[in-house]
Order: sequence, then structure tokens, then C-alpha cells
Amino acid sequence: MLSLVGSGVAAPGVIFEAGVFHMFIQTEFMKSGGRCEHVVSDNGFDWTLLGSAIDALPGTDEDGIYDPHPALIGGKRYIVYSGMPRFTKVPQPDIYLARSQSDSWFGPWKRVGKILDHADLPHHNSREHPDYEWGIEGAQLVELPGGRILLNATCFLPEGPRGSRQRVFFALAEQVEGPYRTVGPVLDPGEPGENGHSTVVIEGNRLALFYQSRRAATGHRWRYGVAKCDLARQAWSNVA
Repeated sequence: MLSLVGSGVAAPGVIFEAGVFHMFIQTEFMKSGGRCEHVVSDNGFDWTLLGSAIDALPGTDEDGIYDPHPALIGGKRYIVYSGMPRFTKVPQPDIYLARSQSDSWFGPWKRVGKILDHADLPHHNSREHPDYEWGIEGAQLVELPGGRILLNATCFLPEGPRGSRQRVFFALAEQVEGPYRTVGPVLDPGEPGENGHSTVVIEGNRLALFYQSRRAATGHRWRYGVAKCDLARQAWSNVA
């Protein structure tokens, strides 16, 4: 058992390189504070805690941090994560980035800053909405064939009843620091429901998306799904 301390230990992001699994995992998400802890394994089952890669910064726009995910972009190593200011009712996270100063997964990690804000997404609920639901979270960065950067994350639509707003969305950038241009939600539930918290895997020009979904017809129980597309056929992947 790992001696991770926190009320929200969950949402691991894992990458495998040079025979080692590197996992970055949150300790909080519903309150201030939190750390992105770094744990390693050589077999995927037995893990060793190395310590915190990134800590929350009290009293700043990163008063709470969670949802870390490692990314290898252009040969450099990054962690993308959600950061939020202190809140009174509902967390309002945006997307942040940190880069390894040693070009290894062992850090130390330098904050690059915010790379995506609520205001950048017209399909996301605004902070001023009277029935604001949640912020941007569950981010992942992937390098596309040709070198462009795909950001895969979760948003919440501006309108509609709760339990129907959460969506997987994509955004694109020419470099990892941004700016990112959203292409909007990419999965239609097909019936009342929602989807989110997905992972992209790319092989050649094929993209596979593994995601969570909830549908009214199944009592809004969480289910898992897979969606696939050919990048060469996607207009959004070829537009500058």
C-alpha cells in the first residue's frame, strides 16, 4: 500500500518509458491544497512513492490542484493539470502546465502557467452562470502526426439540466504552451446523458478515445466506451 495522504487520492496519469511506469496522482480535488505525487514501478503492480512533483500554491489561482497527466511532446516531458482559485461553493478549475527541468520524469518541475481558461471555450459554462456546474478538468496532451498538439479534456455545457452537460472536447495548438483553439465537444451522447474524462491513443493516423459516459436510459450509471476516427479524414485536424 502507498502511504498517500489526502481526501481525494484518485485520477492517476501514467506513462511508460525506458522500462519504468511513472504515475502522477492527485491527493485532493474538492478543496484547497493538494499535490501531484510521483510514484514509479517496473512491473505496473508494485509502486514506490518518490514524493510530490507539484504542490498547490495557497492564495493563488492554483490554490487547489488535481488531475495530473504526463505528456511527452517534442522530446520534452510535461505535466498538464487542473488548477483552481479558492472557492466557496463549486471548484472552478482551468488547465495548467509544468515542464521538467531535467528532461526526465524525475523533475524538478517548473510551472509554465495557465494554458486554457473558461473564457477560451464558448461551449463551457461561464463562472457567472446562475447554475454553474464545474470547471475544465481531466486534461491530456498528445502530439499529433505532423507536430501539432491536441488537448483532450472535459467541459460542461452552458445550458441544460444537470446530468446532461459534461462533454469530452478537443482543442489544438501549434506549440504545447498554446494558444489553444477549441474544436468543441466531440462525442454526442445520442440520448439524454453526458460523457467525459477520456484518454486519447494515437497510432499512425488512427485516433482511439477511451471515455466515461452516463445515460438516462441506464439510470445515469457510469459506463465506459471507445470511439475511433481517422485523423486524415477529420477537418479539424488539418485546419490551421
